[in-house]
Amino acid sequence: MIRSQKPNTATTAPKALLLLGLLTPLLTAPLLTQPARAQAATTQTINLPAQPLDQAVIDLARQTGLAIGGDASLLEGKQAPALSGDYTPAQALRALLAGSGVIAVRMDNGYRLEAAPQETGESNTLDAVSVYGRQKNDTVEAIPQSVSVYDQENFELAQANAVGDIVRLTPSANRSGSGRDMFADDFLIRGFNAEQSVNGLGFRQTDHPTDLANVERLEILKGPASVLYGQMEPGGTINVVTKQPLDYYQAEVGAEYGRYDYHRATLDVTGPLNDRVRARLNLAHQDSNASMDYWGYERLFVAPNVTVDLTDTTNLTVEGSYSANEWTALPGGAPAQGAFEPNPNGDYSDDFNVAWKDASTERDSVYLNARLTQALTDTIDARLSYAYTRNSAEWKEYGPLGLAADFRTLNRLVFASDDAKQTDHEVILDLSGETTLAGQTHRFIAGVNFRESDSKRPTQFYLVTPIDLYDPVYGPMDLSTKARDRGFIQSDRILAGFVQDRITVAEKWHVLAGLRYTDAEQSQKTTDFMDNNAVTRAELGETAWTTQLGLVYDLTDSTSLYTSRNEAFVPQQGTTSGRQPLDAEESVQYEAGVRITAGRLNLNAAGFIIEKDNMAISDPLNAGFLVAQGRARSQGAELTVDGYATSNLYLSAGYGYTDTEVLRTDDETLEGNRFVNVPLHTAALQSRYYLNAVTGLSLGGTVAYVDERPANADNSVTLPAYTRVDLGAYYAVTDALQLDLLFNNVTDEEIFSPGSFDGVIREEGRTYLARVKYLF
Repeated sequence: MIRSQKPNTATTAPKALLLLGLLTPLLTAPLLTQPARAQAATTQTINLPAQPLDQAVIDLARQTGLAIGGDASLLEGKQAPALSGDYTPAQALRALLAGSGVIAVRMDNGYRLEAAPQETGESNTLDAVSVYGRQKNDTVEAIPQSVSVYDQENFELAQANAVGDIVRLTPSANRSGSGRDMFADDFLIRGFNAEQSVNGLGFRQTDHPTDLANVERLEILKGPASVLYGQMEPGGTINVVTKQPLDYYQAEVGAEYGRYDYHRATLDVTGPLNDRVRARLNLAHQDSNASMDYWGYERLFVAPNVTVDLTDTTNLTVEGSYSANEWTALPGGAPAQGAFEPNPNGDYSDDFNVAWKDASTERDSVYLNARLTQALTDTIDARLSYAYTRNSAEWKEYGPLGLAADFRTLNRLVFASDDAKQTDHEVILDLSGETTLAGQTHRFIAGVNFRESDSKRPTQFYLVTPIDLYDPVYGPMDLSTKARDRGFIQSDRILAGFVQDRITVAEKWHVLAGLRYTDAEQSQKTTDFMDNNAVTRAELGETAWTTQLGLVYDLTDSTSLYTSRNEAFVPQQGTTSGRQPLDAEESVQYEAGVRITAGRLNLNAAGFIIEKDNMAISDPLNAGFLVAQGRARSQGAELTVDGYATSNLYLSAGYGYTDTEVLRTDDETLEGNRFVNVPLHTAALQSRYYLNAVTGLSLGGTVAYVDERPANADNSVTLPAYTRVDLGAYYAVTDALQLDLLFNNVTDEEIFSPGSFDGVIREEGRTYLARVKYLF
């Protein structure tokens, strides 16, 4: 782990002067009997602890005799990983500098340290992102859409262990449901659903929280990205960038313990297996209870990765993950009356759960990705990627079924399935890079995409004993009264071709255009086992063209303006009166914004409009069937700021305004209403301050505000606004050992989310935890 520890300014300057004085003469006078190139290529056993980067470079020079010079101030305040093993001095130097923004340039008699391209001591370097265009060295400043990037610093400040703990910090983003259930990583961005991808390749089809144990950073692209990703909702793409193997040995163990018997343990170990093979393994185990009666959750996560340099220009990476998730007593929801709305009987207990301990949910997944990359030229790469995902699930969950006239008796059901499965295969073959045609440089990607998905979901509903909100009496689950028993099978086949190209005109204008052709086939089979095994079948074949247009204008060296138009295309479930699947939903987003770099701070402001057509609504001429004639709109504005305000103060702040409206639906009384669970205002602030008085100590946290929002389609119930405050103290005791003390929801704010069945779910109140990490 490269730590965020800030150095003591009283000791940094002398060390920098020492480094400069020690190393600069080596550039002008060879001190070794061996030629520098031969000496740099000789393998040696090197042992260096994790330590400040300037000291690590000094130690490396002393151990190996390697001549290293340059501007020592480039290394100030940066951390080096531990090295232990056989390296050439040149390999060891590259390993120490990895991710530091400093490069080593070979000289005749050694190496000279220089700032990496586009980096200076006063600017906030933009990391490469893979969510947009899948180009090497693509940065946010080149993208004509809003992108939020979150790294390890954000993960620590948010006390996050799953993707959903981070996405909530994004302007105009909020969970579509509760953080307590299996869909805690389902999000609404700009009012619409968002998709989750891995390393910019395809969508990750899992129905449980995604652990952060093997995640390097998150890239959140707002708005449609169908040209590259295909069938997706217009909300956005949450791209998970996984940790890749390193070419030096490193291991980190972590342990957390907190309130309600919360336990979490992690292991991250990586290094070279030989000169061409590197590996990495991430493990995590988490177990916890909660203030809510009977609720419990356990997760096991395993993520191996092996990277092989087959040749100097050919690379193969095989990585995957296994995630096993088990919940006890998932809450399906409870009445708003008695929670935050008036109830003649008063308020029921904050700990109330509609479910008992005999309710359980298991959702497991296996993910595998193999990708082969071939450098065809210095600027063009070819890539073949295959991804396999398998989900399996079993559950028996209680859910609310309406509050009786006495406002205290809650009717209940049990929703069950014992063999739900989904299998996905996806192949992507693409070509990307830069080329010159007719004197014009093109940054392009072009490829084909095939996806095959098969799912099976048998489900049953059972009516069970009601429960008293104020004096609940639980008992064994009685499944004798079956209300529904159905089987659902769906198959999807998608073949698509796509191309995206970017050119620069007159130095300051950057034009982007993208096009995708999709050929999709869908088949559905529904069996009603309570209606003489009646079978309903539906099939649909669709083709669609989706486009992408964007423009970036460099107003100055530090300010750019952008605008874009992007489309989305999403096939949907349901049948018309003619027994045909519904036409696909279609969406378009218009966005315009400005980006400004001010010292080490990055600012982004944007405005957007999204319109979505062909939404499924009830057929007004044939009850019981659907037509694709619904329409909705979302519009708003966002502002983000991130970077270092001073050398000791990190900030990441965002504000989002999202105005949603139902334009057409099957119930005219709902037209003009806002979307369910989409707040008008969202805001978040992350901050961390490094104390000079105590080396290694920093204080920080996260403040998130979510405005009130509708709890149901008719907007008759409004979920209250809330402000959640999380605080932490982070102490790097040594370069290897870190201790953290963290507090979540320190003000014990009442937070409510929509239930997965009906009603509302109360989120967790005040909690605390201690965390320790050790780097080997």
